[in-house]
Amino acid sequence: MTSLRPNLVKRIDRLPKPKNLAAAMQPLFEAISNAIHSVQGRFQETVSTNGKIYITVSTNRNKDNVWATVEDNGLGLDETNWEAFTETDTGNKISIGGKGVGRLLWLDCFQKVSVVSTYKSDSGMERRSFDFVLKQDDQIQNEKVEAVADSEAPSFFVRFDGLRDNGYLSNFPGRDSFVFQHLTSHFLPTFIGKKCPQISVYVGDETRNYPAEIDNIVHRKQADIRLETEDYGLLHLTLMECDKVASADLKGHHFVHFIAHDRTVQSQSIDGKLGLKYFGDDGDRVFHAILTGEFLDKNVNQERTAFMFEDVVLDRIINDVCTAHIEEFLKAPLEKLGGEQREKIEQITESYPSVAFGNTDELQSKIPSGELKEDAIYGHLARERFRRDQRQAEKIRSVLSRLRGGEADAATFAATIVEAGKAIEDAEQRSLAEYIVRRKVVLDFIEILLEKVRDDTRDSSYQREDILHSFICPLRVSTIADGSKKVESAASHDLWIIDERLTFAQYFSSDVEFSALSQAVESDDRPDVLIFDYVHGLRQTEEPSKVLLVEFKRPGRTNYADNENPQTQVERYVRQLQAGGLNDVKGRPIKLDSHTVFHCFVVADIVGKLDDWTYTWQRTADGRGGSTNRETVSKVR
Repeated sequence: MTSLRPNLVKRIDRLPKPKNLAAAMQPLFEAISNAIHSVQGRFQETVSTNGKIYITVSTNRNKDNVWATVEDNGLGLDETNWEAFTETDTGNKISIGGKGVGRLLWLDCFQKVSVVSTYKSDSGMERRSFDFVLKQDDQIQNEKVEAVADSEAPSFFVRFDGLRDNGYLSNFPGRDSFVFQHLTSHFLPTFIGKKCPQISVYVGDETRNYPAEIDNIVHRKQADIRLETEDYGLLHLTLMECDKVASADLKGHHFVHFIAHDRTVQSQSIDGKLGLKYFGDDGDRVFHAILTGEFLDKNVNQERTAFMFEDVVLDRIINDVCTAHIEEFLKAPLEKLGGEQREKIEQITESYPSVAFGNTDELQSKIPSGELKEDAIYGHLARERFRRDQRQAEKIRSVLSRLRGGEADAATFAATIVEAGKAIEDAEQRSLAEYIVRRKVVLDFIEILLEKVRDDTRDSSYQREDILHSFICPLRVSTIADGSKKVESAASHDLWIIDERLTFAQYFSSDVEFSALSQAVESDDRPDVLIFDYVHGLRQTEEPSKVLLVEFKRPGRTNYADNENPQTQVERYVRQLQAGGLNDVKGRPIKLDSHTVFHCFVVADIVGKLDDWTYTWQRTADGRGGSTNRETVSKVR
């Protein structure tokens, strides 16, 4: 009979290659995990005092001579473990999450692997040593088995030398501190558990002993919270307040670590959900949570580097299962943060009353606890207001439908209408308040802006097109197919500052050539030519029955030539428009009929010659402006 011949080299070549530091350390972590399981298997309940593991790592920035060793006093390579070692994809440790691929990761990562183990056999204590190599056949080389004194204790020692240039060399840590950081994070659930052996880690000149080292970074802990869930079964949650060094090499501050078979598979940052950075009296604390459960154990891949479900499931578990417990554990720092959020909500609703659908407490309840970004807060409030309006509208439609079908009495209908009317009235009042607030801000700004222009008659930055023009006559230049330029009005403006009739008007003409106007838009020299001393035409429809002309004079201007009377300038432009021959901003001829009414505005300070020219004009009620009736209506403010 013929059997399939396994190809171990190809199998290892197809293993996922590391793309980050944590993944590059996974083969070393596999050896450490094997050591932990071995000492737990030997000493059982006394493992925390009798189990010993020694880890040494030598690395450098160049990573040219990286080596590591892992030694334990566990069961060693006894008959059962030796059979499992020499069989790929063994099921020897499947009950504790073993996938049988840890040794394959060793071969994928390191150029040389050497093993020495003392163990108890049927004939007494023995020691086996060998080299473990990456080959299609005969992976166990230089094997030597010898009897040793019965006084020898079981042990296992493995040494790794040299990194393969297949992702491991580039991603393996070159700094000692990174080794400690990732080892601490990866084995955090083991270190805080009740069955953690004594583990000594030597990296460079530094030694750390676990789990005692954890006491230096975990300041507060709430362990083994049982979470009965419908979708994920029984989960166990541990919450910890840690020193900030626990997150020193992680991309974020606060994490939920998802654990499968005592190994960290994925660490999910929850910074965005909490809104916290560092917290505590000295501002040096971070939050870490550990989540375990059978659901996670059953859904991890064989390399224990990822789960076999989408990442969105992790978010659901955090949001639906863990968040309430996390927020209670972090109540003090979150309450402090809530005060900052409350101030931002009050500031937003003061400027945008339309989203103030309730008191501040109610509004805050609709926003994630740690959200401090103003645009995000506004987005949450606006979305909630939209949902409320939709529910109200649906309620009205439902009552109307039942009323038409004779299913609702008049009293029910009247009560619903009263309720809806009150809701609509409240919404309208909020929208009106927001409208008034915004207009006041615009008026305050334009007042300050004009004062700056008056104070500085030079071509200063206050007069630049993108500042002043954006308020009173916004324009933009577009390049058309033939490469030439054309001037277009912006989508929105604040021309209501001059007159409410200009609210919906659109720019369509100017008494300066449009080629010169487009050049001025893009010029850094004198962009104020777009505003001052030129007549700007606006209309509300394509075929207007009325045209609005606006001419801006520089604020504070007192010197005018005899031929610069703005009234005559405006009237001259009216005659040009009526005579035809001019094109609009879209390049089409401007066509006006004899019935077109012109409303003309001159925006200027009534000082100097302008005061003389408008002497006979009728003053406005506030005494600050004037008007006259000729063939057109002109206004000076």
